[in-house]
Amino acid sequence: MSESNLPLTEDAIKREQLSSDFANLSEDFDKFSEECAFLFDAFSAVTREPECITEHTSEGIRHLCYWLKYQVIGYREKIDEMQARWRVLSRKKSC
Repeated sequence: MSESNLPLTEDAIKREQLSSDFANLSEDFDKFSEECAFLFDAFSAVTREPECITEHTSEGIRHLCYWLKYQVIGYREKIDEMQARWRVLSRKKSC
């Protein structure tokens, strides 16, 4: 039986899942980065004409800042969780 036809170990399956999770997180973060770039350009444009900042504009900016804050917190939590999973797998591999 060739090595490629051997059943995967539990750790190998976990590594494959972690690799897939990392790829998905990276793709999600790329999209988030593009959205941020757009929003930052919009914020910059609004501040060049402060007389255009209405109550609705101000509320929209507040809402978007809140959204951005929690998106960043979410990414940080996902990264921390993936790092913890990787450390567990790495320790098992070195034993």
